[in-house]
Amino acid sequence: MTAEREPERLRVGVLGSGAEGAYWASDLGGRGVDVIFFQDLDALLDAQVGLAVVVATPAEAARMSAQVAQRPASPPFALLVSSGTQEHPHLRLVESLLKGKNEWERTFDAIVDPVALVDRTGTVLRANLGLARGLGRPISEIIGAPYLQLLGRPRPGSPDPIAESLADGGPRTREVRFDSFPGVQQVTASPYNDADGAPQGVVVIMKDVNDIKEQQERMQQAARLADIGQLAAGVAHEINTQLDSIALRAERLLKVASDSRLLAIDAFKNFPRYLKTIDEEIFRCKRIIGALLEFSRVRKPETRLIDLNALAEKAADLVGHQMKLKQVSFALQLDPGLPQIRADDGQLRQALIALMMNALAATPPGGHVDVQTRRDGADAVVLTVADDGVGIPAQNLDKIFSPFFTTKPMGQGTGLGLAICHGIVASHGGEIRVDSETGKGTRLSLVLPVAGAEARRA
Repeated sequence: MTAEREPERLRVGVLGSGAEGAYWASDLGGRGVDVIFFQDLDALLDAQVGLAVVVATPAEAARMSAQVAQRPASPPFALLVSSGTQEHPHLRLVESLLKGKNEWERTFDAIVDPVALVDRTGTVLRANLGLARGLGRPISEIIGAPYLQLLGRPRPGSPDPIAESLADGGPRTREVRFDSFPGVQQVTASPYNDADGAPQGVVVIMKDVNDIKEQQERMQQAARLADIGQLAAGVAHEINTQLDSIALRAERLLKVASDSRLLAIDAFKNFPRYLKTIDEEIFRCKRIIGALLEFSRVRKPETRLIDLNALAEKAADLVGHQMKLKQVSFALQLDPGLPQIRADDGQLRQALIALMMNALAATPPGGHVDVQTRRDGADAVVLTVADDGVGIPAQNLDKIFSPFFTTKPMGQGTGLGLAICHGIVASHGGEIRVDSETGKGTRLSLVLPVAGAEARRA
């Protein structure tokens, strides 16, 4: 593809000073027009300009006309005879036209979303500053370039509403991911015609809907979590009583099975092992049900002022021994100037221990886990748990907070730990951020408001 030539700007030479100069600078100069001032007519006529404009008094007009007549090679020349810059009819006409142009440009540029006017060949005829900011290019590089060269082609699986509208003259609204333009864009292509109704191109308006899509996904996830929580609570209460009864009888049988007379019977010798397995599995089921009940329980945090650094140190003491057993190094990097937060100490400790245990499970012997606290602006603090373990595959990143989703082997995880963490952090008015790369590790960050942040925002 050949590079598009940048459109040539109109260079206007003006002979005038004082009020004349200020008038032309404010109204004539603008997008696509360069205004150059001159104090001498000969210099103006010798200059490489597309248009020469002179505002002269009646006394000066005859002399200047004769001077211009002697210069057949001079640029196109406009001699406006007037005693004031805004009294001549030509000036009033130019003023009206330029005000309309400038108001249209200012309105066009005031639109935050990227907007472009594309002709039938796909070339950009007009563009606003929103598109220039999104592309990181000046307007002069955008005008005259094909839109595909600027935006890139739609990703595989994404339609091209601009090309579709240019092809059949119908309006389109589609969500598109372009190769060279960030985010997920909702593209609206609206065809426009000339006065005779002949198609001329399309008006393209783009809106980044990444945040909207994320909010929709969070709302859907919250609805799913609420439904699953209600279901889990019902199932857990129904099963828990029966499990208690079974566990009690299994423990009694274990005691009876230790009788040496029974152990002497050949057919009975494996019973203690079987009963122990039954007992262990019952208590594993009870742990899962306990997690379900915790997950489904709607309980408002009992908050008080706490020191997040002290909370991190207590959690580290509880998990540190298991880190040593697995030969995983552990480090705390705590910001000494961290402000206090208002939180439920028990719930937040539970969430932090769950994150640290997940990091330990994902980290091989010889690896390391880091816990860090820091400020995040004036109204938030961040507690990050980072590991250099296996990482989370990209296709699983949007599932890790879903109940019962786990990448651990069968029987080693309930898939409720991160779902419960998500609920705890959300109930404190915070959020969890995830940054992970397969084979390089994972960073999970709890972002929590500092004490009094809500009042300041209000």
